[in-house]
Amino acid sequence: MNLQDLRDELETHAAGQHAVDVLPGVRQKIRRTKQRRTAGAFGAVAVLAAIAAGLVPTLHSATPDPAHDVPRDYTRDGLTVPGTVGDDKLLKAWIGDRGEDRPAFAWTPTTDSITVHANCTADGAEFAIRFKINDWYVGDASCLSDPSSWTIGSSVSLRPDSPFWLTSPVGKPAQVSADLIDLATRKVVTAHARIAFGIYSTPATPTDGANGAPARRPVGGPNDYAKDGVVYRRQIGGDTLAAAKVADPGRNEVRFSFTSTGRPLVLHAFCTANAGSDGEESPYSVSLRVGPGAPTRATCEANSTDAGVGNSLTIASPVPAGQRVEVVAQITPNGPPDVRLGLGIYFQGAQRTVDGVQLPEQIERGGYDYRLADVRTATGPSKTLTMTTPTGTPYVVAYGSSPLGDPGEVIGTLRVGKNESAIGAGRDSGGALGTSYEPHAAAPADHATLTVSAGEPTKGELILAIYLPV
Repeated sequence: MNLQDLRDELETHAAGQHAVDVLPGVRQKIRRTKQRRTAGAFGAVAVLAAIAAGLVPTLHSATPDPAHDVPRDYTRDGLTVPGTVGDDKLLKAWIGDRGEDRPAFAWTPTTDSITVHANCTADGAEFAIRFKINDWYVGDASCLSDPSSWTIGSSVSLRPDSPFWLTSPVGKPAQVSADLIDLATRKVVTAHARIAFGIYSTPATPTDGANGAPARRPVGGPNDYAKDGVVYRRQIGGDTLAAAKVADPGRNEVRFSFTSTGRPLVLHAFCTANAGSDGEESPYSVSLRVGPGAPTRATCEANSTDAGVGNSLTIASPVPAGQRVEVVAQITPNGPPDVRLGLGIYFQGAQRTVDGVQLPEQIERGGYDYRLADVRTATGPSKTLTMTTPTGTPYVVAYGSSPLGDPGEVIGTLRVGKNESAIGAGRDSGGALGTSYEPHAAAPADHATLTVSAGEPTKGELILAIYLPV
């Protein structure tokens, strides 16, 4: 297992960063590691977000005949962009000349639900394709030439809830650019390569999520907070919205207040300032001051306009129940002119405590609610824990640990059938892996096994839990 990306992320957070804010980056690196293992031996980050429809036609592009229900393949000089990939239908195709490493196009999106499938042939070093739209970084696509690369490791869907559409709406002209990057240096290079990709329409409503688990667009309600396309839902899992505010476009600060119930608070920041970063450097963060005391730093990111999902910070209530809490959120340093900022604060739902680690009694994954049904533990020094997964129903596996006592890096690997994922703790963190959640589709009973694959625990508990549909 290649753990270098995880170790790099842990090093980044080792010096003085808020402990709760480490895990999102760690998990992102783990996801990238899994995608590289699936895509092939070159080790590329197989994360491609979206390029929308409507490239201006050139000698290198083609538009399928709209009269055809099944778009035709597009072939040029021995390379082919398939007309369909699964349920996705080709809208535009582009195939470059060898050595044409930096294509740029004008386009006008005609749909907000698309998938881009990419392909690349290159000699020498290991490469990927870096895409930006209107200077919005959308991802690095693996540079593979095998026909399977159209469906494995070189595509990502852009759904209608992507924050990208807030500043680049359907029907508004935009600029797309692509660069070839050297994976060893993460820098843009010029190489003897050929780039090809297709822009496809894709179903707007997901039918399954991670590991085939059911997924749907979450159901909102009349008590949700919504402004300028960003929504904080009233209820997410067991958490209930206390208050929220979204700033006007271009504003770098929000202020509001609410009445404390005394329960812990879950903070969900929505921030698009890092939209133009290259995926390795994130120059902006969000400073959160909730009540008296020093501010907390949160990651500046926005993965969905359903802003109450995704990464969060949990803090104790700063004041007793019944008192007002003043809140200030600021982007630091000031973001670009079209930045979007929001903050939603939720009262944390009921928790179950296991050796100091809190497991929510109810969670939401893929738009569905799940309840905590079973929890198992094993001593940290045993380095392994196994439990049986349920039969014939979707479920979520939670995995992690309390502090394991190892002052160095600790990595826990979860296996469910043939699926593998991981979670990590950096140096001087006490070896606490935190908790991660992994949805699964209904299937015959199997085994979920958590193993400490790096580190030597001296204490603490390994934790596995199963959540079942509500």
